[in-house]
Amino acid sequence: MTAVLPDNLEEVRSYVPFLKPVPLADGREPESRVVYSGISWEKYLAIDKARGEDNSYPRFYYLDGELEIMSTSDEHERIKKGLGDFLADYFFEAGFEIVNRGNATMWLPLKSAGAEPDDSWCIGEAKQFPDLVLEIALTSGGVRKLELYRRFQVPEVWFWKNGRLEIFALRADGGGYEALEAGSRLLPGLDIGLLERCVAIPLWREARRTFRAGLSAAGAE
Repeated sequence: MTAVLPDNLEEVRSYVPFLKPVPLADGREPESRVVYSGISWEKYLAIDKARGEDNSYPRFYYLDGELEIMSTSDEHERIKKGLGDFLADYFFEAGFEIVNRGNATMWLPLKSAGAEPDDSWCIGEAKQFPDLVLEIALTSGGVRKLELYRRFQVPEVWFWKNGRLEIFALRADGGGYEALEAGSRLLPGLDIGLLERCVAIPLWREARRTFRAGLSAAGAE
């Protein structure tokens, strides 16, 4: 949905509950998104500042004058947290040193880009921008995320859509992304199918136990 952005952030927040999308097939609630066009970089920063210290709600994405404001849902957060937990287990067992950047704000004023990913990681050491970004997309629409993250030259972007992970790697020339069918280039030893199966398990302990067992089995092969 595209709309005119009110001057008052509280008015923006008040709109969010009325923008809820249709429930998922299983009845669970997806996130909601609204996109405001014609927003200057200065106005974007002003709205961000008006949010105060509570910079997790609503979430902002900015690209070329379009500001996406997103509110998450229980299902959105369950999937995000589950994938984050599984990746933490994998990083530890595979011997990766990482810096978890979470949804820390990314800004590039000269490229008219601002993002707050669902989760993100630097691999090896801290960097200005993450190596890996995760976005949960239970609904469609919003600003063009691949173009957004291309501005930051993020090596890999993962989308959770329709019960599976879609993985995109930055091309060597940095001009765009290509879809990967065989798994992650950054994490070549990670079983993406195992991740997807474990996210579908509703009980946290069972899902975590299943994922760890899968890691152990892979390590024993």
